[in-house]
Amino acid sequence: MPALPLGKLAILTVKQVAKPISKGLKNGAKNSSILKNYVILPVAQGVHWVDVKVKTRLMGAANAKVYKLNEKLAVEYGAEFISEFFLYAFGSAILLYEYNRSANKEERKERQIKKNTERIEDELLKLRNDSLESVFIIEEQGAEIRSLQRQVGNLHTQIEALKEQTPDPTVGREGGS
Repeated sequence: MPALPLGKLAILTVKQVAKPISKGLKNGAKNSSILKNYVILPVAQGVHWVDVKVKTRLMGAANAKVYKLNEKLAVEYGAEFISEFFLYAFGSAILLYEYNRSANKEERKERQIKKNTERIEDELLKLRNDSLESVFIIEEQGAEIRSLQRQVGNLHTQIEALKEQTPDPTVGREGGS
């Protein structure tokens, strides 16, 4: 069964959620001076300062002065940046989660392969030991058979020797009656 692209679905969901978050931050900045003064405006001014410095250095003007954004523009810029940062952070978290999940899946697969390999090697070793034991038993039985054959041969020799030493009982009966 193919895996559902949950990461993609989550990113789309976050994108849809990020817009209301941005609007909520803008509205919160209008209604809350703490949110506006300690979160949104400092973020907006900092990002604006870095943006202007990078652009001016790329254009060759190293010591350009950076003017602060007006409050309305800074609130909008800061809320937009925070919502985009939230989107990026959540997307990165999903990406890391998917990577770790994939790595764990591979690790489980490798452990299973290693376990199967060890089991097969153990079975192979047991079979080798069993076959060596069987060879030893066969050699022992062969030696016993050869010994028994010698004993049977000796018994045949002894029987023949006894037959030669004892007189034939049928020879005396024919002439005496």
